[in-house]
Amino acid sequence: MPVTRLKQCKVLANELWPVVRVGPNELSFATEDALKAIHNPPPGQPMFTKKGTIESLLASLIWSAPNLLSTHDKATHKRLRNALQPAFTAKALLEQEGISQYHIDKEVEKMLSVGSKDPKSVLNLSEEVAGMIWDIVGDLSFGEPLQRHQRDKYEHLKITYATGAPFLELCQFLTEIPIIGRLATLPIILTPFIYRKPRHFLLMNKLKQWIDDHDGGRKDFLTAIMSARETANLTHEEMLSNAALFVMVGCDTTAATISALFYLLLKHPSSMARLTAELRTAFPRKGDVTATATLKLPYLGAVIQETLRLLPPINGRGSHRISPGALVDGIYVPAGVMVSADPWSIGRSPRYWAEPHAFRPERWVPGEQDEGPWRTDVRSAWRPFMVGPRVCIGREMALQSIRLMVSKTLVEMDLEMVNKDFVWERDAANDYVWYNFDILVKCKPRVRG
Repeated sequence: MPVTRLKQCKVLANELWPVVRVGPNELSFATEDALKAIHNPPPGQPMFTKKGTIESLLASLIWSAPNLLSTHDKATHKRLRNALQPAFTAKALLEQEGISQYHIDKEVEKMLSVGSKDPKSVLNLSEEVAGMIWDIVGDLSFGEPLQRHQRDKYEHLKITYATGAPFLELCQFLTEIPIIGRLATLPIILTPFIYRKPRHFLLMNKLKQWIDDHDGGRKDFLTAIMSARETANLTHEEMLSNAALFVMVGCDTTAATISALFYLLLKHPSSMARLTAELRTAFPRKGDVTATATLKLPYLGAVIQETLRLLPPINGRGSHRISPGALVDGIYVPAGVMVSADPWSIGRSPRYWAEPHAFRPERWVPGEQDEGPWRTDVRSAWRPFMVGPRVCIGREMALQSIRLMVSKTLVEMDLEMVNKDFVWERDAANDYVWYNFDILVKCKPRVRG
């Protein structure tokens, strides 16, 4: 079969079988138990490693120093996580909220202005959200917002990667064939100019200057990390590498989730009406929206959880591991075999979910989740942020940004989808993350009685 069709075939197959062989030496699992076995084995069991995967090879080309995503060394990962964790505590998130609020308010005001001047104007909501998240994550990671033209360079990098994705899939497929496997890695190694561009657009010199000059008074990622830098023995290059990682990973995943959430609401008017009513009852104006207050809104939380179940921002392709020779969901996988567990397939599996492909936020609402067909749902299978020691460190920050943006937008305006023929699952592209999706909307300022 064509290599570029492997992903689609894997998804279809995983809906029928718990494990599928997708390459000469690769297995794809679609069960909760497999996800736990691969990423969080019980004490005393050997660890599955990233070393030897295509992701590990690419990471060595992209990053100049270890970061949470690139390192396959357990001790290094633990040291880095301990150093970076202070930036993502509940206390740190509350301290950073003002930065997020500033950029979200700025974006909502822009959307309101466009809608007020010309109700027929069409905005690309996905592009607006991506730019806003770029500003938030860049501001938190680099001490000031990254210029928008730098994001253009980043988007160019994404397009370059997307264009080359079939080639990378072919290389990954060939690396699993014993005779030619080593030769298949050479084309990637010989084209590092494609993969070292993060240093070109992420203003590393400005970050170095900020680290040298900071006084600890500004509440952002780096201020929190700096306090733990000495005890964690965090090097200058490691700080740069992880700051760049936060921008690259945080922007795409958070922006895609917000776009996916608005897409699903616009496709389901009754859900949009219910969430809008909840938000406008809780918050008369966007200035009343706070991160703490949004946590108390059950339907908002349910919509976010259902969005992440149906359209997780990443899939299992970015989380390949090499088996040490161990059981995975009752199946013995010999040492050296590449394995993965696919969040998309798990999130849409009839093993765990009633109406698995339907958008049903009610399955997450307290008091309603035990009624209707979804009372049999296995909600522990909801794992969009993965599990184990490599669970997404920035998940709460991302969720906070999502709650704030959705709340402020719907408190102040009504949205109408223009490109109603767009179907996310059919029209958006997905490799490691989603791309090539445009949610076109008209923004109508809210009419207050």
